[in-house]
Order: sequence, then structure tokens, then C-alpha cells
Amino acid sequence: MAEKERYYVRFSLSQRIEHIILLTSFAVLGLTGLVQKFAGNAIAESLIWMLGGIERTRIIHHAAAIVFALLAIYHIIILAYKIFVLRIELTMLPGIRDITDALDVVRYNLGLTNERPKLPRYAFDEKVEYWALIWGGIVMGLTGFILWNPIAAARIFPGQVIPAAKAAHGLEAILAVAAIFIWHFYHVHLKLFNKSMFTGKLSREEMAHEHGEELERIENGLVRPLPPPEVRRQRERIFIPIATVAAVIMVGLLILVTSFEATAISTVPPAATPVPVFAPLTPTPVPTPIGGVDNTRIGTTIKHEIAGKEQCLTCHGLQGISPMPANHEGRPQESCLVCHKPGPMPTPGAVQPGAGVAGAIPHTLEGKEKCDLCHAGPGSLKPVPDDHAGRANNTCTACHPLAGQRATPGPGTTPAPATGMAAAIPHSVTLEIYRNCVQCHAPTATMGVRAPANHAGFTNEMCQTCHQPATPAGPPPAPTAAGPTSAPTATPGATPAPTAPAAGTAKAIPANHVGAGFKDCVACHGVGKMKPGPENHASFTNDTCQSCHKPTAAAEPGATPAPTAPAAGTAKAIPANHVGAGFKDCVACHGVGKMKPGPENHASFTNDTCQSCHKPITQ
Repeated sequence: MAEKERYYVRFSLSQRIEHIILLTSFAVLGLTGLVQKFAGNAIAESLIWMLGGIERTRIIHHAAAIVFALLAIYHIIILAYKIFVLRIELTMLPGIRDITDALDVVRYNLGLTNERPKLPRYAFDEKVEYWALIWGGIVMGLTGFILWNPIAAARIFPGQVIPAAKAAHGLEAILAVAAIFIWHFYHVHLKLFNKSMFTGKLSREEMAHEHGEELERIENGLVRPLPPPEVRRQRERIFIPIATVAAVIMVGLLILVTSFEATAISTVPPAATPVPVFAPLTPTPVPTPIGGVDNTRIGTTIKHEIAGKEQCLTCHGLQGISPMPANHEGRPQESCLVCHKPGPMPTPGAVQPGAGVAGAIPHTLEGKEKCDLCHAGPGSLKPVPDDHAGRANNTCTACHPLAGQRATPGPGTTPAPATGMAAAIPHSVTLEIYRNCVQCHAPTATMGVRAPANHAGFTNEMCQTCHQPATPAGPPPAPTAAGPTSAPTATPGATPAPTAPAAGTAKAIPANHVGAGFKDCVACHGVGKMKPGPENHASFTNDTCQSCHKPTAAAEPGATPAPTAPAAGTAKAIPANHVGAGFKDCVACHGVGKMKPGPENHASFTNDTCQSCHKPITQ
């Protein structure tokens, strides 16, 4: 009888406290995690209600996760102390013997042998549970970090990692809870109620049955003794500073990963006082909207498809891509459609997307699947907005649809590019003079239309990857039976007005600019002259002008021009009554400060230059 009353210390007080904290945090994590995984189930919804709602459930879950992580840090430090200071035996390490012990226990349970094998301090089944806890803790910690910090995770990993982490986190939780209920509860609490984790002791009978080999070693004095106090203190002088620094670093990292980012759905505290259910009054429609606004739509219309995008707060939370107003904070996403109704969907390839609508992709995706080659951060060809930083290529088409084909431009016009499209090339690309694109269009070019600064380094071979030649002008419309009605015919003998250039093309040279007096283009169109060209034409010479600017067709020979208002861009005619010697001195009336002064850029003109542009009207 005395043999049965003898007890052996199995676990110390610190180990028992550690186990109680582990038990509590694990139970809370399992309960609050599984009800979130199976949200919508009647039992889960009842438990969420009992816990105070989904937001409070999430707060409790996060708090339990922090306790679990702190306990893991403590366990690492204590384990290191036992190994490096106390030099204990590593009795929890698995080995080949665990396999043979497991087979011997199976044989004993099946009745194939009458003697139960003598097991060491930690048997094979206890080692399996311990290392399963370590493995599960690592998996839950990594996946929990991703779910707690989805935006930061998307900057580091591909976007698919987030739903994969969610699946792994939930399935590992089910596995862990099932293992505790099926394996641990049966072996420890049902088959043989082992109270050692609460009392710290096992009777000799229990030791002989569960840990026979350990009992023999204790009774035979084969247990490794602890080091002498002076040796222990010497080792502690080295261990304690290192362990302190390591513990501070680990706790700092834990604080960082749990506080530096808000989750996709912001956690808000519950209302301090009960409030009535949100049930806004539905406005009565009127035949004519007051002020031109349809009063049946309280909030801004939704400009995208709702299917597949029911989680409104993912993009419109206060930390989202298109955040809602601050006074919407705390509203559940179920209330969004009460005020915001679906509006007209944007047409694919539209020139200008409406506010809040993602622009259409103006090019094919074949060979251009890596969006971030051109649309990365500042300095790329066409940078994305700041709030798109870190998004993976495979997420782009979730919002940005592929545009349709460009609209066919009308005859004689160069289509303006749609928003996000590269401008069309308004001139020939086959003539030799147009082969060297960067001569006129480099960001630092001194002539032509300069390219944007982010095109620096582009070569001629790259230009037509995005910029395509405009559709050439078609033939003039044929006259109808009633005569040409689409455009009036010029009066015989009148000076034809220069044709307005198509969008993006150079202006035509007026028909009256003929003769030797007009050979020196820069005399009037150079820098500081009467009608200067653009700043990027400053270095142009007479030889380059007609590369882009073409003369307008001349009037029929011998025709007398009618005294009409000059065409846009041409000089005014000299009235027919300005004849005789009294009108030879033009600057007497039209000089600076005179009766009818000319423009400021004519200040340096002399009488000899006036009729280069201004022609007398025939009497």
C-alpha cells in the first residue's frame, strides 16, 4: 500500500502555469476562429452574438493570438536556458526508438504480447503532440501574419498568397482542434485521467504503467544531475544578456506585425449605447427630378459590376483604394446598397472613364502580361497611382477591362487618342525624312514635338510598339445632283483660305506666301519675330520648314481677289482707298503709338516690309 502512495515530480510549477495559459489561449483561438470560418452557420452566428458581435469576436481572437505568441517566446527562452545552462537531456527529440515503441504498444493493445513496453520520460505519442503543436504554431503564425497584414503581404508575395493563407489558416485550425478533442482528450482524460499537469506529480503505479523506463532510471539514480551552483552562475552570466536581447527583439517584432497595419475591414469598437436599426426612409419619386437630380438615388451610383465584388469595404474602407467618407466609418457593408444603386456601366474602351471607374486597357495583353514593366512606380513609362503600389500583375484586369477596337477616324482627320492610349502618328512613316523619330520627338529634342520625360532612352524601333500611323485622309466627297453641298466653292479669283490642319498635323502655308519675299521663313517666324513659331522650333532653319508645313494650293492665275476678310492666319489686305503718295509711309499711321498701331511684334518693321504680307485690294 505504501508503494502506491509514493509520488514522483513530473512537472514544475512554471511548466504547469505555462500549460494552463496555453490551454486557455488555444481554446479561445479555436472558438473565435472557427465561428469566423463558418460564419453564416446558425450555431456559429449564435456564438458570435454571444461573444458580442463579429468585431468583438475578432478583437478577442487577436488578443488570444498575441498571448499565444508571447507564450511561444517564453518557451523558446526557457528551453534555451535548460539546454545551455542546465544541460538537460533532450528527451523530447524524436528518434528511431519511437517507431519501435509505437509498434510494441500496438502489439500490446492487440493482445499479441502480455507485457506493456517500458517507455521513457516522454513517450512517442507525447512527442507527436508536442511537435504537432510546434508545427501548427509556425503555420498559424505565418498565415495569421498574412491575414492580419494583407496589404504588406501583397507587397512581398503574389496576390494568390492571401486566399491560400486564409485556406491554410482555417484548415490547420480544424486539424488542431480535432486532434485535441479526438487524440489528447481520449489518451489523457478518458482512457486514464492523468492529473500530473495540474498537480505536478504521478504515483509510482502510474509511472510504472506510463513511463516504466523513466521510473527505473530514477530509482537506480541514473538521472543526470544539475550542474553545481557556481557553474550555473558562470553560464548564466553569458546566457542572460543574450537571452534578454533576443527576447526584446522577438517582442518588438510581435508588436510591429500586430500594429503597423489596419486590416481590410477596420476594427471598430461597438456602440456605447444601443441604437435603432438603420432603416432610412425611402424618398418618394417625383415626375421631374428636383434640380435635375433623381431623388430616388441617395448616394453616388456604383460604376462597376457588383457580381464578385460584394465585399465593398475591401476597396472602399478607410484604408482602401477608393476610401469612403469619414462619416461612413463603422457602417456595415450590408447597408451600402440601401443608398448606392448600380448606375450605367462604362463602355469598354471609352475615351474618358467616369469618376471612380478604372480606365480601360488600350492595348492587347499578348506579349504585355507584365503590366509593371511600364506601369510601376515613379519613373516608369506610365506610373500607377500611389495606392496601387505593391499590386501584382494578375490583379490588374480585376478592375481594368480590355478596351474594344478604336473607332474608325473620319476622312481627313487624325483621331485623338483615348485616355491612356498612345497618340497616333500624324504623318507618313515610310518617307526617309520621318525614319528617325527621336530627331524630332526625343524628350531633349530642339525641334518637333518632344516626347514625355519618361520616354528618355527610347529608340526608333520602339516607337511603333505603341504609336500607330493615323488612317490616311480619304478622297473628297463627290458632288450631288444639286451641286456640291458639303463645302462651298470658293469665289473665282478669291484667295483661298488655308485648310485647317488635321489634329496633330502641321499648319499649312497660306497660298499667298509665294515669291522670293517668302523664302526666308525665320524672318517672320523665328524667335522674337512677328509671328514666332513654338519654343521647340527655335533651332529650325528654312530648309526644315516644308518637311512638315506644306503650301496651300494657289489661286487660279489671273484671278482678281475679292475684298473679303482675310482667312485665319493671313495678313489683312490694304484697303482700296489707300493709294497715292500720302500712303507710302505706312508707319506714319501704323507705327508704335500712332493712330492705328500694328501689333507689338511689328514694332521693328519698316515701310519696305509691309507689302510682303499685306496686299492692296484692287479698285
